[in-house]
Amino acid sequence: MGVIKTMERSATVAFSPNAPFLAAGTMAGAIDLSFSASASLEIFKLDYADPSTNMPLAGGAVHTSERFHRLAWGTAGAETDLSLGILAGGLVDGTVNLWNPAKIVGVSKTQAAAETPLICKLEKHTGAVKGLQFNPFSSNLLASGAADGELAIWDLANPSAPSLYPALKGATGPGNAAAGEVTCLAWNRKVQHILASTSADGTTIVWDLKRQRPVISFTDPNLKTRCSCLVWNPEVATQLIVASDDDRCPTLQVWDLRNAVSPQRTLTAHTKGVLSMAWCPSDTSLLLSCGKDNRTLCWDTSSGEVVAEIPASSNWNFDVQWSARTPGILGAASFDGKVSLYNLQNASAPGSEQAGMGVNADFSEIKEVSSGPKKPMLKAPSFMQRPCSVAFGFGGRMVTQKPGATTLYPPVVTEEALVGEAGEFEAALAAGDKTTMREFCAKKVDNASEEVEKEVWSFLKVLFEEDSRRQLLSHLDLELPAATEPVTEYDEEEDKEEVEKEEAPEAVTEAVETPTTPPKAEALPDDPKADDDGAGFFENDDDFFDNLTAESPKPPAKEPS
Repeated sequence: MGVIKTMERSATVAFSPNAPFLAAGTMAGAIDLSFSASASLEIFKLDYADPSTNMPLAGGAVHTSERFHRLAWGTAGAETDLSLGILAGGLVDGTVNLWNPAKIVGVSKTQAAAETPLICKLEKHTGAVKGLQFNPFSSNLLASGAADGELAIWDLANPSAPSLYPALKGATGPGNAAAGEVTCLAWNRKVQHILASTSADGTTIVWDLKRQRPVISFTDPNLKTRCSCLVWNPEVATQLIVASDDDRCPTLQVWDLRNAVSPQRTLTAHTKGVLSMAWCPSDTSLLLSCGKDNRTLCWDTSSGEVVAEIPASSNWNFDVQWSARTPGILGAASFDGKVSLYNLQNASAPGSEQAGMGVNADFSEIKEVSSGPKKPMLKAPSFMQRPCSVAFGFGGRMVTQKPGATTLYPPVVTEEALVGEAGEFEAALAAGDKTTMREFCAKKVDNASEEVEKEVWSFLKVLFEEDSRRQLLSHLDLELPAATEPVTEYDEEEDKEEVEKEEAPEAVTEAVETPTTPPKAEALPDDPKADDDGAGFFENDDDFFDNLTAESPKPPAKEPS
């Protein structure tokens, strides 16, 4: 799968939900080749029609006090100047910063410094914010979780003065041990007030915000490993997937809350810990995962198989995201200092055309070596399938088909004149007499605009005349032969008998000439046929031909010895 866009950044990314932009915030714990300790927020413009792989900046970079752990892009709130929505960043120092991307796009670096796009800072957490997500139903709700084990629900109806709901702490769940740092959180895709969070001690808690308490919590009884990320199934409200960044158990566990005793299924393909997951918004059967083994895999969650793989990088892939606007476009961020965009339609099967990445000894460049030919993706995404079909049939009828419905429409008339002429022709055929057909042809001759068309209809008109043969000769300017006898009426039966007689085989007769008799040679005295010249053989030729049909004499049967 070739890269369609790339940029030299070690950053966590977020796609705009309603515009062709990509936001990138400097990732915490990553150092570039210049050993810069600065942090910034940048927005890049996405132009897929441009064949270049570079992503140009859409505006000036915004410098931040700390680096990012999470970046989320939500839709607009109540204020009218938020045409591009709200950017929320979870920083290392525990703050959540809100920016107005409309004041970044199209603004130079100097202008951005003069008019800051920062809306406000949400200061509640004391540890690094590693969980951050907007509610998919109510865009004004923002959930954040930090390393201090605390969850916060923010109301951004007024982004400049947001309000905070009562804090949710993982340690308050009945029967649960004290929760560690929150590593990830996610809103349920079917129920608005359900939120799930994972912690470093391997516990996953599902919260009901209406009741302000946890609904259920679970952990793998066999492997109490650190949970790094989780995602809800977009179609099944009670199903979610939890992944671990522990190299001893690099698995994706599918849990169903209706039976939270043990995982329903375990997806295994990574060789080291999993760092990020993303469920495809255009095809709910596809799931992306990336990890410490430098791989980014695309799963078919219905079968549990890996259907495609992105070319491996030279370092950990720590973030993966789907485009919210363009189906099949995904972004992957790696600690090798690159953020790359790929098109799933050009994906290949796992293990095929995987480029091995490596850094030269002098750190001068990154080299890429292909390990085999490309194989097609094992499963076509649903958004690549034809959503509907249409076809025209005889008589102008149209039929359309879409999943679960087939519709037949009345005849579609596009040429009124042609339909009228077709109706006249059908009426003439239905009459079944020569007069009607002759009148139809005469009308076509009068209305013909070209000589060729007029000649064709004139010829067809002759065929429907009463004396069509004579009229045809006259039409072709041919003269009738002079009649020596009175012309009698044509008798079809008599004509047929004469044709049969002419085609019948005549009796075969062979005229044999009597050859000139050569001088007789003197016969031998003992030859009784010496005086026979052979002429007697043909004296009774009728009998000879009659004998040809007689049955040939059979040889006498041999007596048994």
